[in-house]
Amino acid sequence: MMKKVKGGPNRFAALPARDVRLVQVSHLQQRFELAPRSQLAEAVADRVNEVLAEHEADTGTRRLKPGELLVEIEGELTPIPLLTPKWSRRLAGGFKATAVRRHLEYEQLQVCLEYANDFDLERLWRWTDQKELVSRRGGKEFLPAEPLDAEALEVNPRPLDDITLPDALLEPVTGYLTREYGCKPALARAMAKRAAQTRQWCCPRIKELKPGQAVWLVYSTHRFKRGQRRLLVPVVLTLLTPEEQALDLNNRGDLKHLKIRQIERVTAEAWQQDGVLTMLDLEWLLNLNGVTLRQLLNNYQEHFGVILPTAGTVLDMGRTLTHKTIVVEMSLGGLSTQQIARRIYHTPEAVDNYLRLFDRVLVLRYFGMPPHLMRQVTGHSLALVKEHLALAEKHFPTEKELVQYLTNRGVELEKAQ
Repeated sequence: MMKKVKGGPNRFAALPARDVRLVQVSHLQQRFELAPRSQLAEAVADRVNEVLAEHEADTGTRRLKPGELLVEIEGELTPIPLLTPKWSRRLAGGFKATAVRRHLEYEQLQVCLEYANDFDLERLWRWTDQKELVSRRGGKEFLPAEPLDAEALEVNPRPLDDITLPDALLEPVTGYLTREYGCKPALARAMAKRAAQTRQWCCPRIKELKPGQAVWLVYSTHRFKRGQRRLLVPVVLTLLTPEEQALDLNNRGDLKHLKIRQIERVTAEAWQQDGVLTMLDLEWLLNLNGVTLRQLLNNYQEHFGVILPTAGTVLDMGRTLTHKTIVVEMSLGGLSTQQIARRIYHTPEAVDNYLRLFDRVLVLRYFGMPPHLMRQVTGHSLALVKEHLALAEKHFPTEKELVQYLTNRGVELEKAQ
């Protein structure tokens, strides 16, 4: 029996929402402005999935589901589960992550044994748990010589609207919605099409992917209307390149080097597909604990001055690096808006917004406004205001230096007197 973890907030509580059916429903709700608990949206998703599953069984189409890793065994491509809806619910219900991983490891091994009778755990760990292959300490130098060139990645985003399906395939769904729910034919057809596109978007065909790639559901970087929930979108991630799958890991340094390369690649790939990974995503996908992951990210940032795109650094979700103040430090260090944007995986507009906030705090400081009023005027947290004030003390210890900086930024303080 698996025991539940007692006490404290459950960090896995959001995982069950990362299910294809629920993603279909949420996209339908937002696209067609349906109620939060829409039976119509659920019916559309269920009916569409039944029709598509039957069609794929008839045609022999194989797809990679979110949470699966594509591997090659004896020349055959097959998916193995990194996380399934069943185990997501168990984690959210309070079961220990280590126990869930062991159960998944058993399921992964059973899949592999269908293709090779002599398949063993060591071969499986090359894909799923490389730390088990390392027996020696050492290897203090683990950072790569250069940061990843994200523009050189071979990422081919699959826009949802570009996915087409035969009209005849969705006719049974359209007729069902018209009869049972009284939908107008045009609306029924549009909802069926959207649900079908979303499913195929989330589950790409195996022949489109390479061994070592996985599909994962992540938070979208697209902006939506105020008050709307941020949607989940699928991304294809290269967890392991062919070279990495054959890599000999002699010590802990080799392992850290591999993990750094994986982190920078998958975060950049998600970003290029309009999504961002959370720290929990990275922990689960790369089989890392949170402490090690944060150490690797901090070392990478300090060494290269690059902030990798995660939900915490892009969407302000979770506890991670404070990118707003780092933007200011980079600007004060002489980097242009375009250079900063490339280093932190933000748009130039976002960078300019951060710098304008810093300017506002400096102006309010010049006129002697206390921090708690600055918070109300700027609409940002007191903690962020204090971070900017600390930067002001550091870089502009005298009023003359402060005025000079603001003047160079185009702020006319005399007219505000």
